[in-house]
Amino acid sequence: SSNSSPPLAVSPVLTSCARGRAQMGGAPGLFGGLLDKRTAPYVIWTAVALACALFFWLSRPREQKSHSDASGIGSPDGNSGLGGRRPKVSLGLDGMLLALGGGSLSEAAVVPFLQLCVAAELFVIARASSDEREEELTSALQAVGAFDAGLRRHRVMFSSTPDGRASMVRQLQPALHLEADQGVASSLEGKISGVRVIGSTEWPTIDRAFKLSASPVAVDPGSCS
Repeated sequence: SSNSSPPLAVSPVLTSCARGRAQMGGAPGLFGGLLDKRTAPYVIWTAVALACALFFWLSRPREQKSHSDASGIGSPDGNSGLGGRRPKVSLGLDGMLLALGGGSLSEAAVVPFLQLCVAAELFVIARASSDEREEELTSALQAVGAFDAGLRRHRVMFSSTPDGRASMVRQLQPALHLEADQGVASSLEGKISGVRVIGSTEWPTIDRAFKLSASPVAVDPGSCS
């Protein structure tokens, strides 16, 4: 009739889009299959939990093992160093761990020496004038367990003269130097933080001098007169 309107023309583009939607609806994609109304909350909360676990794992403090735990030897005075860090200490081996002259090991000094290896970042200096002597002394340190107790091989040094040892100590700038040679000790006065002369009135024994927190022996003024 004259009142009826002509049929609407359908765009080919709209027809193609509608066909595509129908195909997608019939074959849901990977994420569509995983994230439906029932599984979506579980997937989301699992992702949140994994993210939190990763954050806490990355931000956790790292644990540090001390040499005393590794070697089983305790600190000589229960103090492993100020602020948890081991202090830098240098030691002239001659006249302490090594007897003067022949250079044989002093058995009485071995245990205090090993405890000092644990308690401090220790640098040792021995007198040697040949490669053979250096190897002999290094082997002796290994035999008593110094390297197992915490002494590092690159911190074993050698000099051919007392003056050379004093020069090494000045370059190291330790918090404390332990020395049996009064001449070396005198040359270090005012050059480094502290010097303990083994066998002196203040530090008569190795056992006392090697304890980092020990105090010097009080000298009676009347005994010096």
